[in-house]
Amino acid sequence: MEIDEALDEASFQFASAEVFRCPNGCGKLSYDRHDKVSGGAKQVTFVIGLVCLVFSMIILVQGIDAELGFAILCAAALAFGYSLFAGETTAYFYCIKCRGGMLDSKTIINKIGEEKALTIQRELSRCKAGEKICPSCEERMNRIPITYVMPDRGGGGDLVGALVVATIQAMIPNKKEYLDLDGCPSCGLFWFDSGEMSNVSLSESMGRDVRRRVARESVQLSVGGAENTNCIHIDDLTEKKCRRVTFRGTQYCYMHQEK
Repeated sequence: MEIDEALDEASFQFASAEVFRCPNGCGKLSYDRHDKVSGGAKQVTFVIGLVCLVFSMIILVQGIDAELGFAILCAAALAFGYSLFAGETTAYFYCIKCRGGMLDSKTIINKIGEEKALTIQRELSRCKAGEKICPSCEERMNRIPITYVMPDRGGGGDLVGALVVATIQAMIPNKKEYLDLDGCPSCGLFWFDSGEMSNVSLSESMGRDVRRRVARESVQLSVGGAENTNCIHIDDLTEKKCRRVTFRGTQYCYMHQEK
């Protein structure tokens, strides 16, 4: 155990000495350990443990109910233990300005889960290059379009109100959310802008965003039966087709010629 801790610390010190720059142009990235359990959650748990401890002492001292007092005392001990020791840490590079984070293929599994990480890694090689530059090899990172669904939020109020809200939420499918992640096919590094890692980690399901692929395939199917005179370019932001005419026998207009 001590050898593993020593190797982990040596690895941490070695990695922290490396210099990478934020792909958003903010400056040098920092390297630190990050808890899977947030500091806020630990503080709340500590307060709960403190309250349980006070109530258990009152119950035991006044002799109200010994079993109840010991049960609350055990709950206090569990709460204190959780607040002090819970939360496996994951070390990775992050930007203190834009709050983005850079993870490698191993760290991303520890942070968001194996199934989601493998989904992102599989899509990396199928995607096209975007605008962000890889902090390691300085090549363009691929844009990885994904879709995810966030879990239902619990309803507030009394028990009846919460049950009504839960019933309605179960009947209505959750809205799909979309975002583009960035990954380097050469280095295996992934960049998450602020909030993206949290959304992916908390999502109940995640997959590839197929909207652009379907749109492009629908355009390509129209080519062949009749001569196509319109550019087949699909805008990445608006998902709209270009209306310009094709240029010199190609499938694209003069603005969207393939490089």
